[in-house]
Amino acid sequence: MSSSIVGFGARAWWTGIIALAATIGVTGCVAQTDAAPRAPGYSAGETAAPQDSLGPTEQPALPVVEGAIGEKVELATGIAVVLASVTTTTVEAETPGDVAGDAVEVVVRVSNGSSETQSVDSAVVTLETAEGGLGIPTNVDASPLSGDIAPRKDAEGRYLFMLDPVSGRDITISVNYAAGEPVARFTGRTP
Repeated sequence: MSSSIVGFGARAWWTGIIALAATIGVTGCVAQTDAAPRAPGYSAGETAAPQDSLGPTEQPALPVVEGAIGEKVELATGIAVVLASVTTTTVEAETPGDVAGDAVEVVVRVSNGSSETQSVDSAVVTLETAEGGLGIPTNVDASPLSGDIAPRKDAEGRYLFMLDPVSGRDITISVNYAAGEPVARFTGRTP
């Protein structure tokens, strides 16, 4: 009978040792993965410096060159922008989801005076009223700037913005011919 008690004690002892080793191993791994990385030479008494933010960062403001509607705005990149026409019109809905109503039609002409081909595929044109309202872009009858402009060549795009009321409004039209490039901003009044 004493041999079975001794056998049971040894088995319990080994089971306890294995459980203790497993607990230490797991606890050590968890503590290591949760620990923040430390710089070389770091001591436990020092406070870690904050890390740079990994979230979104604010982009620097783009240069803006101002002009009146009808004037040519020359940008430092060799690109010139002019609003060839700003008129009012009525848009008719053509497909489901289209909106009908009064709109401002803006024809933008971009001239490439640089020595390199310039893309206008990412051009953005916006219309804002003096009160801070935005003209709502519509694709009905629009033909936005697209493609590449060779040196000493021009391209035109046609934009329509729903605006009510449309006549006699003070407006600002901004043209960013390519992402990250300067913005041409025009102020004036709708006819």
